[in-house]
Amino acid sequence: MKTFSKLFGRSPFVQVVKHGQKVEECVRRLFELLGVLFQGGDATQIEKLAVEVAELETEADGIRNKIHEQLSGKILIPVNRRELFDIVEQQDSIADRAEEIAVSLTFRDLKLPDEVFPEVKDFVEIVFQNCAIAAGVVSKLDLLIESSFAELDARTVLKLINELRERDDLTRDAGLAATRGIYSTEDTLSPVELMLWVKIIGLLGKMSSFADRTANGLRIVIENQRN
Repeated sequence: MKTFSKLFGRSPFVQVVKHGQKVEECVRRLFELLGVLFQGGDATQIEKLAVEVAELETEADGIRNKIHEQLSGKILIPVNRRELFDIVEQQDSIADRAEEIAVSLTFRDLKLPDEVFPEVKDFVEIVFQNCAIAAGVVSKLDLLIESSFAELDARTVLKLINELRERDDLTRDAGLAATRGIYSTEDTLSPVELMLWVKIIGLLGKMSSFADRTANGLRIVIENQRN
């Protein structure tokens, strides 16, 4: 039996995987930026990394636009176009929020009080792990298409998706702890610094939510192939 890729072509799916790789690269660069900030890095270094995050987000947008063009054409694909488009949009939103965080960190010389450092660092690591799991899920899309959504491959991907979903409570609790910690230092931080940190924690939470939505989008694709 011919695989989906031979019957319909693989180009849109290759591009979706490439888009995921670019988004993951953008997220990793933001993680590097936050690491520099946590270690007391200077503004010049933070500015440089923020520019790199923005450049990677722009590159991700370029790939997304190419996918839009392909999906708007007459190419035949074995999955619902709307579902594939939704995966790309959710994935792209991760990079959008990463850029917004990076830019926010250049507004002023922002420091993190020692007493709240463990909570914020823990939340950052959880969010970036969630994004990494979502990236791993999307990286398997081309394999799923190539194997015509073979049961073994589908189960492997669903296991990753379930792992991400099972981290919901962990992520929520860590986000709340980081937010409470930031507010507890309001006597140490200026009003502007407090506002920026609360904004950044919120944007990190949105990154995690979009990672979950990205993975869930692929779950829908897999389940529809099974029906």
